[in-house]
Amino acid sequence: MKSRTYFGITLLIPYLLWGICGIIAALLSKQEISETWNMILLPVFYYLIGIIFWFIPYTILAIGMWIWSKGRPIKSVKTLILIAPFVLFILTWIEMAAITLPGQSAAESGNYILGISALTGGFSIVFGYFCIGIALGIYKLLKKRNMIMDETPMAA
Repeated sequence: MKSRTYFGITLLIPYLLWGICGIIAALLSKQEISETWNMILLPVFYYLIGIIFWFIPYTILAIGMWIWSKGRPIKSVKTLILIAPFVLFILTWIEMAAITLPGQSAAESGNYILGISALTGGFSIVFGYFCIGIALGIYKLLKKRNMIMDETPMAA
C-alpha cells in the first residue's frame, strides 16, 4: 500500500471510532455501571453524542481533504492532516452559527456561539488529534513492517 492510499483510508477513522463507541454504549446500556466506570467511559459517550455536531462538518472536511490531496506531495498531505482538527473546529463553528443565528437575537446568538464554540472547539481538537494519533501510530507500525511504501516523487 502506498502512503497516499493509507492516508485516504484513515479519513474513515472518526466514523469507525463512532461505530465502536456505539457498540460499547449499546452493550453497556443494559448494565449497571459504577461511578468510576462512568467517569472512565465519559469520553466514549461524548464522542458518540458528538456525531450530532461533527458529522456534516467532518464529512465536508474529509471529502475536501481527499479531493485536495490527489496529486499533492505526501509532505503536504501530512501537513494538512496535522491542521485538520483546527479546520474541523472552524467548520463546526460555522455550522453552529448557521443553526443558531436565524432563531435568536444577535446578543443571544453571540453568547451561545461563544459557549458552544469553546465546547465544540475543544472536542474537535482533542478528538481530532486522538484520531490523528491512531492513524500515525498505525502508519508507523505498517511502515516498520514494510507494508507501506513511500511514494516516489513524480518527474516534472
